[in-house]
Amino acid sequence: MKILRNVLLLIGTPIFLLYIAVKCEQGKDPYEPGMHFSYSIECENGFVYKSLDHRRGTIQVLNSDGTPLKCGEKIY
Repeated sequence: MKILRNVLLLIGTPIFLLYIAVKCEQGKDPYEPGMHFSYSIECENGFVYKSLDHRRGTIQVLNSDGTPLKCGEKIY
C-alpha cells in the first residue's frame, strides 16, 4: 500500500504542478513583456519582439494594419 501511495505521489505531483503553470499562463496578456510558456516578449529600441524558444528565431510584433507595435502600447 505504501508503494502505491508513493507511485501516485510521484506521478500526481508533476501533473498538478503542470496544471497550475498552465492556469497561471492563461490569465496573462500574450504580449506582456517577460517569459511565457514557449516564448518571451522583449522590448528593444522602442519596439516589441517575440523570441521563440529553442533558438527558433525572433519576430517583430505587428499591429493589424502592419505597423510595428511600440513598447507600452496595446496591440490593435
